[in-house]
Amino acid sequence: MVVKRVKILAMCLIGVQSFDVRAGDYVKSDRLIFDFYSPKWVNAPFNVNSEPTFSFTASWGKDIPFNSSRFSFFYGLGYDFSKVNNNLNLKSVPASEGALREMGIRVLNVPYSLNRLSTQYIEFPLEIRFRTQTKHPLRFYLGGKLGYMTRSSYNLDEGNGFTYKRKSLSELDRLKYGTTLRFGCGMVNFYAYYGFNDLMSSEKQTGINQLSFGFTLLAN
Repeated sequence: MVVKRVKILAMCLIGVQSFDVRAGDYVKSDRLIFDFYSPKWVNAPFNVNSEPTFSFTASWGKDIPFNSSRFSFFYGLGYDFSKVNNNLNLKSVPASEGALREMGIRVLNVPYSLNRLSTQYIEFPLEIRFRTQTKHPLRFYLGGKLGYMTRSSYNLDEGNGFTYKRKSLSELDRLKYGTTLRFGCGMVNFYAYYGFNDLMSSEKQTGINQLSFGFTLLAN
């Protein structure tokens, strides 16, 4: 399903780029944004490990120039799909043991071949942009984004025939917010994101923030 979505996004991008434009025309907007990145958890307890995997964001919005300057303001709407391989134990627990939201994190103490958390968000990006008006523009975009979790899932495979799946993890913080940075030359640019919100909404478990690095493809 994820591969199919990526193929569709790539086809859209190729189609947009196939239009014949004059030199510099396409740099006036950069309304369509594809971010391909690897997320990792930082500010986590010493016994929490994470391994980045392929994730992506697609956004579309409006670019508003500041008069005739090289600066502009961007706002839009996006969709984010993220996967993180980790060693957290996110199995549900009996009511007698308390809610996961109150217990905080637990680490798996058994061998496993796969332990993955997947999330999907609707996002609202904002950016202040600097862009040269040339055929291969130099870009520096600094901004932030707010996201609301629409879906979450947890998959565990212990490698011995035992598998476990869980959806709609209530202990996760449904809101995410952080800062973004894009810079580069031409249509492909460097991308970075740092999330200010904690992974879980429990006051007993603060920390575990998302740090992502990747690249951005921009189109009109």
